[in-house]
Amino acid sequence: MFMSLSLKRSLPNILTALRFIAVPYVLFHILQDNLTAAFYLFAFAAITDYVDGYLARHWEVETKFGRIFDPIADKALLMGSYIALAYTGHIPEWLMYLIVGRDVLIIGGAIIIYLFNLPVRLIPFFISKVNTFLQLILVVSILMADFNLYEVLSSELYSQFMEGLLYITALTTILSGIEYIFYFVRQNLRAVKRRGS
Repeated sequence: MFMSLSLKRSLPNILTALRFIAVPYVLFHILQDNLTAAFYLFAFAAITDYVDGYLARHWEVETKFGRIFDPIADKALLMGSYIALAYTGHIPEWLMYLIVGRDVLIIGGAIIIYLFNLPVRLIPFFISKVNTFLQLILVVSILMADFNLYEVLSSELYSQFMEGLLYITALTTILSGIEYIFYFVRQNLRAVKRRGS
């Protein structure tokens, strides 16, 4: 029984650690323009993200390690992928700056909340969930370039799809960032009013 519980507690953390390990290999293959290998590694990392979260909730064995390092691994994978894709010319640099800037804003807000012990709880907004999903789809779509999907969709339709996906990802990134800014401001103003009353 003890070993079973120990395994249940360890397995989600092992999957999170494996995702961390996969990140530099994903980035290496993107920088080498070996998109097929990067795709398989990215897909592996994305699957471990889903599985470790599901297991931790299903077995009710969420750990401090998982709470801290699971979101860090996710951010490292997505932010690193966008930086590498911008560096290799697969996406415009402005999109990379938007996405990285939004994540830096959220991380910076979380650090301020922690350092000053502010009564603010970070919650994932609907638009942020949509944005994260679109970011994942955009990365996967780019990494699948060597699968020659344009031969199925036609090159013109494929180009339109990718351009539309790029701009809607940018739009939801901006909207998500704005929503977090307003949320931080509102919550801190409420906290100041409560302390003053």
